[in-house]
Amino acid sequence: MQTTPAGALELKPGTDYVNVTSDEVMGNERSQYAAISANGRYVAFWSRASNLAPGDTDNVHDVYVKDLRTGRVHWASNLTDGMDEGAPYIAPSISADGMRVVFPTLDSTQAYVYDVRTGRTELVSDGAYARFSNVNAPNISGNGRYVTFTARPVEDTGGRSLIRLRDLGRGAGEWLDAPSAGEERWVATPSLSHDGRHIAYLASGPGTDGAEGSGTHVYALDRRTDKRMRVDPECADDPAEYGVSDPVMSPDGRHVVFRFKCRTLRPGGTNDTGDVFLKDLRSGTLRHILGPKPQFATHTGRLSADGRHIVFVAAEEREPRGPLQVIYLLDLRTGRTDMVTARPDGTVNQRPASDPTLDAHGRAVAYDAVPRDLLGESSTGGDRQVFVTRPR
Repeated sequence: MQTTPAGALELKPGTDYVNVTSDEVMGNERSQYAAISANGRYVAFWSRASNLAPGDTDNVHDVYVKDLRTGRVHWASNLTDGMDEGAPYIAPSISADGMRVVFPTLDSTQAYVYDVRTGRTELVSDGAYARFSNVNAPNISGNGRYVTFTARPVEDTGGRSLIRLRDLGRGAGEWLDAPSAGEERWVATPSLSHDGRHIAYLASGPGTDGAEGSGTHVYALDRRTDKRMRVDPECADDPAEYGVSDPVMSPDGRHVVFRFKCRTLRPGGTNDTGDVFLKDLRSGTLRHILGPKPQFATHTGRLSADGRHIVFVAAEEREPRGPLQVIYLLDLRTGRTDMVTARPDGTVNQRPASDPTLDAHGRAVAYDAVPRDLLGESSTGGDRQVFVTRPR
């Protein structure tokens, strides 16, 4: 049994370990890919630990859900057929109330939704063929009713991928197409609003190779009106440097967060690898999201449900180590920026932190990082763990 290390008490105020059981047993292997519920009570995450749930004695990654109020850890991926190994790990997706979590198996062939309240696990990828990765990861709506991902029908052996939408309330699924998609085109990374009405996604142009080609764009779909609109701006005179990725629909369906690269974008262009942008679909305004040091690129932007806060990662250069991933929380109303991954003495983390998500009001941020680094110790390695920080 591995109990919480004494050093955990030295974390900066407002920061806690997530991958710890109610009786203070720390996971004995690495944990990553956190997703926090809008109410801030539950965090879903992947872990290779074998001591977080009774009966889980293997060394295969599993999905868990931590109740931050009671300390209980739910074993979400306790599947009859096991998880199997062999696929890249993808962050689970969690409903606003934390009662439902969706995730793919490690062999990437199936997607499931786990109900925290009942302990039941339901297959949601039936009737679809999908090799799950970051570009087609399953995403659940905030109300917990809908799950979306990209796949193709199992009977269509040579077809292209479409957007699959599963209605958990009706127990039925449907395929959604995009007018811009067609032969030799594809769609990817669909993301749902709280009520499942609005979807943000990537769609490629003909002959586009990869998710950031010059023919790829972000679109927003209103399922009720069937109206689609392009979200990302034009990149004039710089087609070779254009790139767009990681679209995320806001819970209210009004905003889309995405990463965009265009060095000729007025007024100041983007960094060489792109930055986070926030598009207001109602007003058409576009906001460039940068950290306290604007010379460094930003990525992995996630907007709070109230639309006031955005969490993101800044790739800050540190010679000779290269870029370090520092997590920040920006108040869009006041402009205040808080460093989420600061050490106890207020200095910046020296090991990469990644995959931040935040609750509805920007009061809690979940992410993964190296514990020794957050404790302020010199660290050249070590297993990553999942944390939750309440900046203020």
